[in-house]
Amino acid sequence: MVAVSRACVDAGWISAAHQVGQTGKTVSPKVYLAFGISGAIQHLEGMRGAETIIAVNSDPTAPIFDVADMGIVGDLLVILPMLVEAIEGNHRSN
Repeated sequence: MVAVSRACVDAGWISAAHQVGQTGKTVSPKVYLAFGISGAIQHLEGMRGAETIIAVNSDPTAPIFDVADMGIVGDLLVILPMLVEAIEGNHRSN
């Protein structure tokens, strides 16, 4: 499922029904992939129930890395396509 920060909703990219955080929903997934999430306390409150947090952010000092189980410092526009390609390639070989 796609979840977003308030900034995405405020920008009009997606409806508030997808917002996670103090002013949105609280989620508790097995894996939470945080692409471009800085880790503002308001967002963290909505995703603290996740079992495993994997974060991708270009800022090595982003607060999301303080709560992430695994972190990648890099541009999400580079990392995300690589991840999708790896998953699709693995899926085809199984």
